[in-house]
Amino acid sequence: MSRRLLPTLLVLAALISDAGGSHGLALAFLLCAIPAAFVLALDCYGDVLEARCSGIRPALAGLALVLLVLSAALRSPAVTGGVPTLAVSALVMTLVLYAAISVGALFPGRALPESV
Repeated sequence: MSRRLLPTLLVLAALISDAGGSHGLALAFLLCAIPAAFVLALDCYGDVLEARCSGIRPALAGLALVLLVLSAALRSPAVTGGVPTLAVSALVMTLVLYAAISVGALFPGRALPESV
């Protein structure tokens, strides 16, 4: 359960840090969220292999991971002049994708019929 909640909490903490003007702390939260998001994507893929859900959930988790990497790359210390709007928008979109994954987990897909 905590594997599924940790990336969302880290992204939310990064977004709150950005809103407070602490962009270095937001980058640190993002860099911690990337491995957690990767574990979530693998966990969702494992659910597909065990026929507990459709392929949409790991696709959403993978897209959220890509958005996290994009946001971290855009706000890296090499970029000067503040945080780009696209970096913050990617965080918000990541939260939307994690919400969709959570809603999808509430309604598990039908298991595939077993072959005889």
